[in-house]
Amino acid sequence: QTLELRQVGAADTGALEIAVIAELADTRASGISFYVAIPEDAFAVIGAERPFAQGPLLAPAVEFLNETMAGAIGAPEGMVLLPYAAVRGPGAERGRTGAGEVARFALRPLRSGPLAISLISTAIYEAKLVLDDGVGERLFAGLGRLEWHAGGREPGQSSPVDLSNAPAPGLLREKSAA
Repeated sequence: QTLELRQVGAADTGALEIAVIAELADTRASGISFYVAIPEDAFAVIGAERPFAQGPLLAPAVEFLNETMAGAIGAPEGMVLLPYAAVRGPGAERGRTGAGEVARFALRPLRSGPLAISLISTAIYEAKLVLDDGVGERLFAGLGRLEWHAGGREPGQSSPVDLSNAPAPGLLREKSAA
């Protein structure tokens, strides 16, 4: 099972829309928890109080965690965490399998230079699936990361974002976490 970040849009304001995509394979899951780490002072989180919009893979689900955590104990140094946790309700048909979007969020870059947005899993902040029995859990085998290469823009100014796979200024590209 893997979890990745994928840029799905860019607004004229410079905001980037990013989807969290899960590949569950044959695992039947009824819930998920994950943590996105972004550099402090590098991005403005759009809708910071509840940054994530629920995606279709596990919807409808009850969200237990959907916020912005600055200065969180045990977080990587210099990073702000965007945690998300949601579980589908009781019932025999609550498990999901396959691949798809579990949530999406938006960021607006505040400075230029190479910046990374990462999914993390630590002893404190574990990225995991809740299995369809509602009790068992499974850690993700792979977590993704995106890199933002902003070229000399002033904060608040927008520029086109290249959505191709070739690295270029103003591009988010997928990269596997080691």
